[in-house]
Amino acid sequence: MKKLMLTILSIIVFISLQSCNEINNPSVDKINHEIYEMRVYHTYDGKFEDILSRFENHTTRLFEKHGITNVGYWTTMNRDSASFADKFLIQNDGKRALVYIVSFKDMDSRNKSWEDFVNDPEWIKVYEESRIDGPIVKEIEQVFLNPTSFSNLK
Repeated sequence: MKKLMLTILSIIVFISLQSCNEINNPSVDKINHEIYEMRVYHTYDGKFEDILSRFENHTTRLFEKHGITNVGYWTTMNRDSASFADKFLIQNDGKRALVYIVSFKDMDSRNKSWEDFVNDPEWIKVYEESRIDGPIVKEIEQVFLNPTSFSNLK
C-alpha cells in the first residue's frame, strides 16, 4: 500500500512539477536527466521545522555543490476530509512530511554525488549541529523514477 501511495504521489508531483518547471527552474530542462529520485522525510515529533530549516539553509546548496540538481520541494498537508490519496498521511500518523525530487544524468552520477555529499566536511558539521537536541529524521522513503518516452521531462 505504501508503494502505491508513493506512486500516486509521484504522479501528482510530476504534474505539478511540469506546470511550473520552465518558470521556476529552466535548468532542469536543459540537462539530460535520466534519473529522478523522490525522497520523503518523516521527522520525529517537534522536528519538522528543523528539517525544513536544514534544507533551506544548507542542504539544497550543498546538493548543488555536489552535482545534485534540486528539482522541487514540497510539504504534505492535511485536509478536512480525507480522500483515497490521503492514506499517505495516515501512514505517517497525520504528521507532515518533506517530499522532494532531485535529478541526475545517470545512476553512476547519482551514486558519486551522494557519496561526495555525505562525506563533505561542511555537511558533516551541519548534520551534527542540527542533531544536538536529538535526531530529526525518523524515516526516509525513496523512489527512483525515469521519465517515459512521452514525458515532457524527457
